[in-house]
Amino acid sequence: MTKYLNRETISYLIFGVLTTIIGLGSFALAVHVGLGTATANTVSTVLAVLFAYVTNKIFVFRSPGWGLKLLLVEFGKFCGARLVTFIMETLLLVLLVDVLGFHSVLMKGFTMVLVVLGNYILSKWVVFR
Repeated sequence: MTKYLNRETISYLIFGVLTTIIGLGSFALAVHVGLGTATANTVSTVLAVLFAYVTNKIFVFRSPGWGLKLLLVEFGKFCGARLVTFIMETLLLVLLVDVLGFHSVLMKGFTMVLVVLGNYILSKWVVFR
């Protein structure tokens, strides 16, 4: 159990919860002001990704270096990985909310669980190796 429950996974979960709060809160706010599902998800994802990159770099994976080239490469990989999970989440949200009629904020919470798992795997093995 300690193999999977270590400083890295605990800090990923803590910052994942904070990222989720930012993502879910900004999604709910965007829907409340009248943005459509896909647009609201885009806004919330951009805010969450910016927060997640900084916290993952510093606190979770402790990636060294702040040189411009390293930041561009790392952030590019990070955004690319997040793009994969963003597309998956947006398609799933449109299906669940717009086609099947489920509650938008509840479905956002549901899809975020899948996104967190996918993001951890991509960050651990692709972005911050």
